[in-house]
Amino acid sequence: MLALPAPCRPPYRAVLPEGIEGWVVTRHADVRAVLADPRFVRDAARVARLRATAGLAPVHGGSAGRGTTLLHVDPPEHTRLRRAVVPSFAARRTDAHGPVIEARAATLVSRCAGSGRADLVCDLAVPLAVGVLCQVAGLPAGDHARFGRWVHAVHRIDGGSEAGRRAVEAVEAMDRYLEARTADGVGVLAELAAHDGLTGDEVVALGRDLLVGGYESTANLISGGLALLLVEPSRFQRLRTDPAALDGAVEECLRQVPPFPRLEARYAAEPVDLGGVHIAQGEAVVADIAAANRDPDRFPAPHDWSPAAAGGHLSFGHGAHHCLGATLARREAQAALRAVVTGLDDVRLACAPSDLAWEPGLSPALRSLPVRFTPRPRS
Repeated sequence: MLALPAPCRPPYRAVLPEGIEGWVVTRHADVRAVLADPRFVRDAARVARLRATAGLAPVHGGSAGRGTTLLHVDPPEHTRLRRAVVPSFAARRTDAHGPVIEARAATLVSRCAGSGRADLVCDLAVPLAVGVLCQVAGLPAGDHARFGRWVHAVHRIDGGSEAGRRAVEAVEAMDRYLEARTADGVGVLAELAAHDGLTGDEVVALGRDLLVGGYESTANLISGGLALLLVEPSRFQRLRTDPAALDGAVEECLRQVPPFPRLEARYAAEPVDLGGVHIAQGEAVVADIAAANRDPDRFPAPHDWSPAAAGGHLSFGHGAHHCLGATLARREAQAALRAVVTGLDDVRLACAPSDLAWEPGLSPALRSLPVRFTPRPRS
């Protein structure tokens, strides 16, 4: 299984993935405070000025591509951009997608039910998440063969100049693809393109947000959550006898296997005292979501799989940058779990839990999730 995060502790200094020294926060209260505090900023130009004024080393790399994504902009610009895209992810829109999501998950599982074995990564998690993204965004499902490798290059940053070059090339290819697709007249991309308050570059950048954050992380939640449940067969069996437990299971899967275990650095716009340490202007702070989600001060009963016990996890972030697609991702995870529980008999892992291999990256991914089950007669 995925390695457990380091224990929670006060903020500590470390060399960050950005190649600079900064702070890592792990306690739930500290992480929540960082995510909600407007004094921690993301805008690259602003960060460069802050660090130059403070005499700190510049941050190399940063976001590539056209426009600025929601993840790399601060209010009031962030507020303006987010207001443009929020209607596309409102609860009523997600509810409208619900029946299609349920049907898609059930169909994917039924295709495997007669064989007695499946890989729930490539047979369920990935095609479900890709299908929903394409439906919502207005992209042809067959285009995953194109944009999938670009998203993979961005998520699987493994350090070094070669990895950085591949990521930049992937972002540029994504932007060209998205510009061509916004004219198709369907889905969220077309809605954004028709928005009077957005420039062409902003539409492309928001589309890039959808691709990079909209399906791999959900697929990883589904596969990682199913692995977590199947490692504890009694928990999985409970879902068969108590369907009401499914919502709690999804929240507990989110808590224990967050799609993004660590978030990109934020930077102090002014001196901030946090968790017993003093963070100087311009210094970087990384929020360790995986550690915060296991903070014993916040989650004293880690094996209580009820929505109330798992509630309060930070897997979708907090504050202004709270994930826009949180409701949609929950709906997909619920549909996937329900389809496996109702569509496969006597399902169990086909390997030892220690043999499950994770591919590292911004959103760690299971390479495969092999399962066996009693075949059902083909209809």
